[in-house]
Amino acid sequence: MLRRVLVRRAYNAGHWGSARSQAVKMLDRNSSDSFAQSIVIRSLWNEQKYLEIIQYKHLWKDDLTQRYVRKAEDKVVPNSLSGDEIYVSHRYKELHKQQPVPFDEVVWNEKSMEENFVQEGSRLWFRFEHGYTFWDMPKTFNLKNTHPNLLMLTAELILGKWSKATKKKFQHNRPFGRQTGLSFSAGTDSSAAALVMPESTILGYHQRSFSSLLDHRNASRLLDYIDTNKLRTTVRINSNHELIRTHYGHEAGFSTDFACLCHLVLLADHFDFGAVATGMLLDNTWLWKGRKFRSFEQTQYYNYWVERFRSAGLTLLFPIASISEAGALSIVKQTEWVNHLNSCMRGDGMTGCGRCWKCFHKNGPLGRPFDIKANEIQSYLNRRPMPTCTHALWALQTMNLQDEVLDLSHLLEHDLSWWEGIYLPGLAILPEPYRGEITEKMYEFLEPMERPYKLEKVNHFNED
Repeated sequence: MLRRVLVRRAYNAGHWGSARSQAVKMLDRNSSDSFAQSIVIRSLWNEQKYLEIIQYKHLWKDDLTQRYVRKAEDKVVPNSLSGDEIYVSHRYKELHKQQPVPFDEVVWNEKSMEENFVQEGSRLWFRFEHGYTFWDMPKTFNLKNTHPNLLMLTAELILGKWSKATKKKFQHNRPFGRQTGLSFSAGTDSSAAALVMPESTILGYHQRSFSSLLDHRNASRLLDYIDTNKLRTTVRINSNHELIRTHYGHEAGFSTDFACLCHLVLLADHFDFGAVATGMLLDNTWLWKGRKFRSFEQTQYYNYWVERFRSAGLTLLFPIASISEAGALSIVKQTEWVNHLNSCMRGDGMTGCGRCWKCFHKNGPLGRPFDIKANEIQSYLNRRPMPTCTHALWALQTMNLQDEVLDLSHLLEHDLSWWEGIYLPGLAILPEPYRGEITEKMYEFLEPMERPYKLEKVNHFNED
């Protein structure tokens, strides 16, 4: 009874994510609990997650669920190319119509992925099952000089979830280059990565070519600062490949964790890359979803992708995998870069929106204003398990906002300042010749965590 009261209270307060999370726990105990089912469906409706509602069409046959399924189906349309069970929102259907296509039609070839790439001028096209995607490359880029392994790896990064053919073994060897590239979002994490990597590293920025809530002005401000002061070499690549997911019933975004690297992979021969890096942090390497410790170097995920990139003649680098978001914040705070960067993706080129999750846990600890009562921030804070939990707890403690999560007070009883240090065992996955220079630079900014490592005991929600 008490749980029902708490769920209803969260729902009535507009904390739909928290209400749904608690309702799911009720369903774990009783899968036919109609109250919990109604909370799940109605909260999804309030959050306009129509595609997720449709997924319950064949699971729950009650009248309320089916009524909301019909309402959700009115908001989306079937993707006839993908089968009856995949839906695409009207908004994305309209975006699909607006996308450019090459002058000469390309026939989808699932058996030979590299045959799906063609170049027209400086635009590189990729044909996939349901359409085309593109990258606007440097004027001197030439597809003919691009190794087939790089093309096949790119196809896997952006299409691997929907085409088993992308996982074929590479038939040719590509020699490793001498240059290093970093997937650079111009936010806190990738800036910290850039600051500990060799100064010769090329920073590759991926820019959406289509309109969305994501605003590039904050990123452009930092990129302009870097370019004007000749701090690093940058390259900006326009692309619409984040729309590929929308053909398969998902929101726009990266198809895989490493799709953020695909523009660098495609440019590997152009820039002579032998290594490409991502700003993946401790929060998602040695912690699983930011809340449970794991031996990252032993995971199938890590070993598969490291070997896959190596087969394409590229070392996959994790330069800041041994530090947290707090460590990344500390690094940028010690440089002039902090005055020109802002991780908020809805900002106006000078400030953040003050109402998103990034404004809370990235801008907040930098002393920048945000509204702790904003719907998105409260929604994240009330989810259980909480997203990026360890860093969110550190941020709450740092800003003296512990009262926002009274049910997690037991996790805030101890000092979390250790979260700002370097997890030394994490440096072991940095291969030579990169390990020495990155480690040396990291020590210029941060101190190592004390032993025994408290990180290795993290399991905030007692998960198996």
